Amino acid sequence: MSRVRDWRWWVMGACLFGGLAGVAAVGFFIGQWGMSVERANWTRERAAYIKRFPEVRAETRNACVAEYESKVQQLQQQNQQNIQAMSDLRSLITDTHEVAQYTLRFLGDRAKLTDARQAALIKQTRQAAVAATVAAQKTEAVEQKVAVAATKADEAANTAKAVDKKLETATHPALPAQPWAGSRR
Repeated sequence: MSRVRDWRWWVMGACLFGGLAGVAAVGFFIGQWGMSVERANWTRERAAYIKRFPEVRAETRNACVAEYESKVQQLQQQNQQNIQAMSDLRSLITDTHEVAQYTLRFLGDRAKLTDARQAALIKQTRQAAVAATVAAQKTEAVEQKVAVAATKADEAANTAKAVDKKLETATHPALPAQPWAGSRR
């Protein structure tokens, strides 16, 4: 390549360089102007957002208050349901206590009758044993005593039947007003 010695090339290079510098300067200034326009828009938007903050906060607060009021109302309803369930449970417990008292009274009466019957049988058995030991000495006396014991055994059987009959016809205490809680369906 040959060396450039002509001054026109230097002028053309300087113009080219000056043009590029001018284009760069124009681009820079246009960019700055655009950024200032955007900065102004951003400042306006920011001012609008800041101006709207109290409204947004009030809306958020109202939404939160409404949500928590509904939750409190649900809890109050649930509390009322729990109170109602507790009162129902108390009435069921009262019914259960009445049924238990009735059952215990009935079983106590039955045990008294059973004890009386067994005491009568034991007494008669002892009397028969004493009579048998005394009658062992004399055969005639033994036969007589056996007859007496048989009679007493019949009386004991009749007494046992009468006690059974009394047990079957025994008057039971009055039932509670409502049936037992477990029988409800």
